[in-house]
Amino acid sequence: MQTPTKLSTTEELAEWNDEMVKRHHKDGTLFESKNPLLRYLETQRLKKIIRFAKLKPKNQVLDLGCGEGHLISLMPNDVSIVGIDISKYALNRAKETLKDKKNVELKFANAYQTNLPSNYFDKIICSEVIEHVPEPRKIIREVHRLVKDNGLVVVSVPDEKRIQTIMNVINFLKINKFLHAARDQKEYDWHLQFSNKKFLKEIINGFFKIKKLRRVPSLIGYRFVAALEKINEKNY
Repeated sequence: MQTPTKLSTTEELAEWNDEMVKRHHKDGTLFESKNPLLRYLETQRLKKIIRFAKLKPKNQVLDLGCGEGHLISLMPNDVSIVGIDISKYALNRAKETLKDKKNVELKFANAYQTNLPSNYFDKIICSEVIEHVPEPRKIIREVHRLVKDNGLVVVSVPDEKRIQTIMNVINFLKINKFLHAARDQKEYDWHLQFSNKKFLKEIINGFFKIKKLRRVPSLIGYRFVAALEKINEKNY
């Protein structure tokens, strides 16, 4: 299937994302990796995201791009959660992951235009999503519409340059099979954007300002987690 473009329809984006999930998660996500270190690091990233979100009882929470539901599975039961994704295949996995959580509603939706109510959510989390889309600012615009004026948005993105450096070291040392960590492709075909801190700052410009930004995990730091504050003046 062709790589999606700015002109791709919701149906085309959904089909492509289903294909990517089946290809890259055929043996499970990183949370189900054979490598206990990877499982630990990924879980710590999700816990960091939840700490950044400062969830409070009765908060209305949106997990935009919820995937297989691993982030939602770690959220408390005293908040109301909506999880959306454009991959029906991932959503079916999420339903199984979250079958015992009663405070979750899962929806198929295009993050560009979710058809959810404006200024509704206290907290929105968008983890490892915006690097996978042709038009990331359209997602940021939609997040800006959905979050309350005094709400909080938490975004995480990979640092592609650092990840590639780490992968080069792993491949040079020939420990990729041991770590179950190496990418098969020279370029990761699920990533449509080369993300880093500059990329994040550019796509949120005019919509949000950064309240807090950290690298995760602490020592290796191959991802960024950012807490964002809404800019209410629509200067875009």
